[in-house]
Amino acid sequence: MLDRTAAQVPGRSPDGIGAARPSGSRRRPLLVCAVLVVALHLAFLDAVDDRAGTSPDVGAPPMSVRSIAPPPEPETAIAVEIAAAASPPPAAPPPPLGPRLQPPQRAPQPSSLQPSVSAIPIEASASSAGAQQLASANLAEPSPVGAADRPSASLADVEGAPPPVYRTRLPPAATIHYEVRRGGLRGEGEIRWRPRDDGYRLVLEAKIANLTLLLQTSEGVIDANGLAPVRFVDQRPRRSAQAANFVRDAGRITFSGAGVESPLLDGSQDRLSWMVQLAGIAAAEPQLLGEGGQITMAVVGARGDTGIWVLRSAGHEDVETAHGTVRAVKLVRQGRSAHDTTAEIWLDPERSYLPARATLRNNAGTSEYDLLLQRIDPAP
Repeated sequence: MLDRTAAQVPGRSPDGIGAARPSGSRRRPLLVCAVLVVALHLAFLDAVDDRAGTSPDVGAPPMSVRSIAPPPEPETAIAVEIAAAASPPPAAPPPPLGPRLQPPQRAPQPSSLQPSVSAIPIEASASSAGAQQLASANLAEPSPVGAADRPSASLADVEGAPPPVYRTRLPPAATIHYEVRRGGLRGEGEIRWRPRDDGYRLVLEAKIANLTLLLQTSEGVIDANGLAPVRFVDQRPRRSAQAANFVRDAGRITFSGAGVESPLLDGSQDRLSWMVQLAGIAAAEPQLLGEGGQITMAVVGARGDTGIWVLRSAGHEDVETAHGTVRAVKLVRQGRSAHDTTAEIWLDPERSYLPARATLRNNAGTSEYDLLLQRIDPAP
């Protein structure tokens, strides 16, 4: 009976020891189905990744993408910065004092001591450090005309009686070499004094670091009152030349850069001739150099500035020059106001009273020049 029951139970062996095992033909379809399910699942995941990008959230909305340019290479960035730095800045507006910031005209040095008055050359070289200092410091720039030096309808009405005239004994022709001082800078200069039968020519040229600081020319005649200027030309760095014209037939002074006129008084001098005229007066009338003495003259600049200069004796004073000590006579022009030009000059009695030193300050207190004697060369 036990054998019959075991034979009737499905899945068991006839001997009743173990369960019946499926055959190989039944396991193969199951394996294929499992592989297909896995493949479909992987394919579904790939499709989801393609649609959702890197986001694990399949239902997230699509994102907009913006392209960003990569930063420039280091060499390119440096080149751009250099180009920007090298670009010239916009030109600054000109200052209110006329054509002051015109570039200097580069021209050859005059080969003769008598260049044309209407075309005075000026040398300029900004290659040295001294020249760059001069440019940043704005050297020898004239200040606006002061109240006491402003042109007027009549100098006699404003300043009092006309100045006296003096006897003169003018010095012989010479070239006077000076050391030029301007603040802490040093340069060289010379006065070329050339009297002639038909008149005279006088040139002052001062340079610092090969930059012409000042170039002045005075031409005229010699009459009973000494020097009688006819034309005075004043050239400064970065400025056009300006001139004063002494129209003696009409008794007036006109100016190239100013629409004014000034009366021409006897003995009037320009801002260069006054030094040689002063030497001639001192040689002819040395008593004027004593204590309390003074010499008075009308002095005219090239910009329309005129004034009566009273040069008062300040006694004897030693001046240290390149060739020793000079016992000089000092004269001082004190301004009538804070806006006036001041002057100090030391005359050398041993050298025809030519200046051993001369200092001129404009109405801003800035030194236009400070000349210290080096040597005097006689001229033919």
